[in-house]
Amino acid sequence: MDKKLLTLLFAIPIASIAVTWYVFNLDDKHQTNIILPEKNSALKTADTFFNSAEIINFGETGIPKSKIIGAQISHYPGEEDSEITNPRITIFRDSGPPVYISADQGWINKDGTRVILKGHTIIKREQSQVNQFSQLESPQLTIWPNRDYAETDKAVKITTDSTVATGIGMKAYLDTEHYYLLNNVKARHIPAKK
Repeated sequence: MDKKLLTLLFAIPIASIAVTWYVFNLDDKHQTNIILPEKNSALKTADTFFNSAEIINFGETGIPKSKIIGAQISHYPGEEDSEITNPRITIFRDSGPPVYISADQGWINKDGTRVILKGHTIIKREQSQVNQFSQLESPQLTIWPNRDYAETDKAVKITTDSTVATGIGMKAYLDTEHYYLLNNVKARHIPAKK
């Protein structure tokens, strides 16, 4: 057999092995931009995850009641709730503008009827004739989107055009726009701008 042919036959598999080794040992920054679930605080790895996830809950009439969007939703073995990164929730109301809720992190139960939000949690709504409520902030909030209800036992700050109210603990009925601060309630009037 010709030495050149023999050398070529050995060189091809060796080159193939070298290229394969190089591709699988590239730094993460050189590989494709696939977002993989991070390990949670208990050092578990997600068994299921979705990037750019969207969950829509429908009411009895078939009309959307709420929409929950997350940059990533991850489920961990042995846990009932799934973790949401950068959750954004829209609650559609029968009358009046929708309510928009955002947070840094959250957890959602398996049927999407309860969401626990942590981090910089904000509820915003366009102003209506019923109530001039414009923004609510809290470090933690539990929301039941299909019941139009939210609550927390943490600090709350509610800002409107004319007042700033703070307190510890809150119950919020989002459909009727009633917000009840429970403890250490303080309010400050903001004078109208001339």
